[in-house]
Amino acid sequence: MNNRQKKFLVTLIVLFFVLVGWQRFAESGPVQVPSWILLTGLGIIFSGYMYWQTSKTEKKEDERWIEQEGRIFIRRMEEEREKRRASS
Repeated sequence: MNNRQKKFLVTLIVLFFVLVGWQRFAESGPVQVPSWILLTGLGIIFSGYMYWQTSKTEKKEDERWIEQEGRIFIRRMEEEREKRRASS
């Protein structure tokens, strides 16, 4: 699942909760949303933000690790090439 799909899914989930809360509590006159719904919504938003931050950090770390492993692999190939040239 790419970032665009994830953002769309999160937006749909948040919109669903907002609409459910609105429908449930709008019938009683002025909209008075209970605090637990606000806290749940804020928790969902915070969780999504933390997920985004964590995934961004993990991607950077993965790229750094892949680059490091690639350098090690290339260095080993060059050492093997030098050994073959020396033995010829």
